[in-house]
Amino acid sequence: MQKRFASIWFRYLKTDWFIRRQPNLKEVPFVLVTPDHGRMMISTANSVALKQDVTIGMVLADAKAIIPSLLYFDDKPELAPKLLKGIAEWCIRYSPVAAIDLPN
Repeated sequence: MQKRFASIWFRYLKTDWFIRRQPNLKEVPFVLVTPDHGRMMISTANSVALKQDVTIGMVLADAKAIIPSLLYFDDKPELAPKLLKGIAEWCIRYSPVAAIDLPN
């Protein structure tokens, strides 16, 4: 019997979670930031911000120079594992095995 595997990548998992809680962010560029040696570094960006040349790993001040209206929120590092675990538990209804692969 052949085995089949499916892999799903949620590229915008965290930013989509923020958009579901605040629908007004859907068309607005925003990023999630974490502190690193006294600087705020972008850890995640939504698709609108990425299309405007903001990159993950960029310093927030540099991103604000590119997009002055850029919104930013504190990143929640525990959010992705929690969301992925919930999705995997939901998927177990349709598959004998479901697993998550962190961090990406």
